Amino acid sequence: MKLLHLVGFTLSVFLTASVYAQDDYVIADKKNAKASLKKDIYTVPNPDYTSYFISPTAYTITKRDFRIANNDLLFLKLTYGLTSNTNISLNTSLFGSLIGSLKHQLKVDEEKSIALSASFGEFFMTLKDTSVMFSGVDACFTLGNHQNNLSFGTGFWFINSNIEMIQNKKQFYAHSINFGIQSQLAKKIYVMVDGYYFTNYSMFAGAAGLKFIIKTRYALNLGVMPMLRNDIRNNRYDIKPFVLPVASFRMLIERRN
Repeated sequence: MKLLHLVGFTLSVFLTASVYAQDDYVIADKKNAKASLKKDIYTVPNPDYTSYFISPTAYTITKRDFRIANNDLLFLKLTYGLTSNTNISLNTSLFGSLIGSLKHQLKVDEEKSIALSASFGEFFMTLKDTSVMFSGVDACFTLGNHQNNLSFGTGFWFINSNIEMIQNKKQFYAHSINFGIQSQLAKKIYVMVDGYYFTNYSMFAGAAGLKFIIKTRYALNLGVMPMLRNDIRNNRYDIKPFVLPVASFRMLIERRN
């Protein structure tokens, strides 16, 4: 009888252990499946990681690569990688402008980067004999990777015009703070939100929408751009909100050996 009880107890312990072991296997298997699925998202590279809709990240393109960006068919930007940490860019627009910039990345670790940039150029505008000289410096900090990241930045800009512009001035400066966030929703789909706020003129311009990766080199951004501005030309504080559609196409041309 004691032997029968002992056998029964041993069998129940064995069956209980087997059930728990099976549960552990199922849980572990689910965890591995989720990890594999999450890892599978990153198999398609993000070719457009140096900026959001309108604001920059701290990242730079690789040495000898080219990046072409076009916003709303009005603005065109060409970027070339002098090194993997130093890029030069040329910006132009249909309004008549030509601005060059130099950007250098300081990598803190694998998920933290700082970038310093300097820009100089001229707005020819559309009026005859009108010219606006532009120069500025800015800094940006990015936390994350090329797929999921968060950025903050600040900049100082100086404008010298041959006509009176803001508050009846020909020379004035502007200070801006900017932010940006990007999150990967699927292999080839990202959501982005970013914006600029000019502190000394109480002006805001932002953008929100989706990024679609086409093959491995192209990105198409579609969204809206909310803006708030004062009537700063005549020292009036008349807030005027409006929203514009925004569409941009970016392409990365890799020229690695």
